[in-house]
Amino acid sequence: MAKSKNIADSAAELYEGGLSVDAVASKLNVSYRCARKAIRSKGVTLRDPSARLKGRTSPKKKRTTNE
Repeated sequence: MAKSKNIADSAAELYEGGLSVDAVASKLNVSYRCARKAIRSKGVTLRDPSARLKGRTSPKKKRTTNE
């Protein structure tokens, strides 16, 4: 039981630090599902993965006019 508690603590901390669920899973060497469950078990709300695409444009892409 101590190992799963340690994974949950680490997973929540890494996720809140900005890593994706997939990156957390890779770092802790667990499955995506395990990482997601561990993060949620600590009461952390998962970010909406599509939120970064709504209403945002890349600052690198600038519109140019061809006159």
